Amino acid sequence: MDRKAACIAQASVCRENARTDPERQEYWIDETIRWLERAVERSGDITDSYEVKDGRLVAKGTFGDGAR
Repeated sequence: MDRKAACIAQASVCRENARTDPERQEYWIDETIRWLERAVERSGDITDSYEVKDGRLVAKGTFGDGAR
């Protein structure tokens, strides 16, 4: 597994922790974001922005309006 994939996998683990540990949900969401930022740093070519919506990480502008 390359570093980018490893960072994304770790973000997924943190996201699951946020879902199952409501008392520390904010911490786990922050950790998810940090790991995703590391993944972007590893790739250097990703230009999409992401945000948390209803506990899920989604690309900005993809909330049903078709915009990106």
